[in-house]
Amino acid sequence: MPILSHAQEDLASSEAMLVEQQSINFQTFFFESLQQKAIGNYDKAIFALDVCHDIDKENIAVLFELSKNYTFLLKYTEAEYYVLKGLEYDASNIYMLRHLKEIKSKQNDYPGAITVQKKIILQKPDEEAELVILYIKSGEIENAVSLLKKLELNNNLPENLVPLKESLIQTKDIEDIQNIGIPEQSQSKLDRLKDSYKLKKDYNSLKLILERELKTKQFLDLLKDSEEAVNLYPEQPYVYLMNGIALNNLRKYSEAIKRLESGLEFIVEDHMMEAKFMDQISLGYKGLGQNKTSSSYYKKALDLRNKEEKR
Repeated sequence: MPILSHAQEDLASSEAMLVEQQSINFQTFFFESLQQKAIGNYDKAIFALDVCHDIDKENIAVLFELSKNYTFLLKYTEAEYYVLKGLEYDASNIYMLRHLKEIKSKQNDYPGAITVQKKIILQKPDEEAELVILYIKSGEIENAVSLLKKLELNNNLPENLVPLKESLIQTKDIEDIQNIGIPEQSQSKLDRLKDSYKLKKDYNSLKLILERELKTKQFLDLLKDSEEAVNLYPEQPYVYLMNGIALNNLRKYSEAIKRLESGLEFIVEDHMMEAKFMDQISLGYKGLGQNKTSSSYYKKALDLRNKEEKR
């Protein structure tokens, strides 16, 4: 019995030491991430945060910082993924909601930004005026006008929106309204690219279509057209990359990894292209919750970019 008791004490002591060491590691790497972010080394900040995330997957501060660093790198898919994860644990966190709204806006997803802003207004009614510009950019002109009138009636119309209200109410020409802030519609340009491809039936024309679909985040169309491209041009790594990106954004992570891995064999002496593949494979594994594997591929991407810079 004394031997058993001693063994139990040793086990408890070892577990306590492990917990304490993890706590020290967490604090060390989290502080490191803040230092790296402060000097603009967002890749290194993310690497440190990934260590923290492995230790505590539900830590809101880590998820928020991951999202912010990915935003600085203009990687909005990853940024949105982590802020949404954070909101799963704290749905009313005003700072993460504001951050999510900015991510939506940067991706021209104005309807999505409007939805988030309405959640913010439930906590901060004085931020209702920010909906006006979002309505305009989303093409919801009637909603913008209605809100402007409501704000004026309640003496809550900011001075900087007074000229906008007068312009919207007075103008009857939809093109004039569009010039105020509605983003250029991309569909017509995409249609022209598709018409051109029907005539030429060449790789470059198809590549332009894929680039446009990626830029405008039409991932269902990108999935369909990139699959056709893989069948037509099976030795072009770019089409595998586009297909992998589409699958990742549609949360089909396992399929994305397989497609990307099959495209790797066609890359010849192109470190930047290979790095893009590594980024997407890393994202796929992260979506599957395999963070260690994800980090290893992310490191490979960094190494490839460093190798290219040294050429």
